[in-house]
Amino acid sequence: MVGGESPPPFFNLKLLMVDIITDIPRSFTDGEIDAAFLAEIKSGFQLEKETEHERVAVAKKEAHEMKGACHPSLGRPIATMPARDFFRLTNKYGHKEVHSKEFLKYYQKKFPELTPNKI
Repeated sequence: MVGGESPPPFFNLKLLMVDIITDIPRSFTDGEIDAAFLAEIKSGFQLEKETEHERVAVAKKEAHEMKGACHPSLGRPIATMPARDFFRLTNKYGHKEVHSKEFLKYYQKKFPELTPNKI
């Protein structure tokens, strides 16, 4: 033990281990698993809807702070979006399409509050 202290006389490691190990969990039916999985998906979608406005507000704030800015090596920032939306778009359409000039022009028209500078 630390500092040369020994455990108290009532401390029995074997009895402690028996208390930690519990009986084997019961097995679940396929219906119970499916119902739990469906409930998790529904609650996840609800949470996404509830927190979407917060993510967009952060992106709007970032866009406002970047207005007129120019990075020495990256240039002018032309669009900002919540990370979840960006990763979903790149997963669905691909990195090349999301970074294309046509998509960025569309994005700037659709979300002018998230575009600090024009192309």
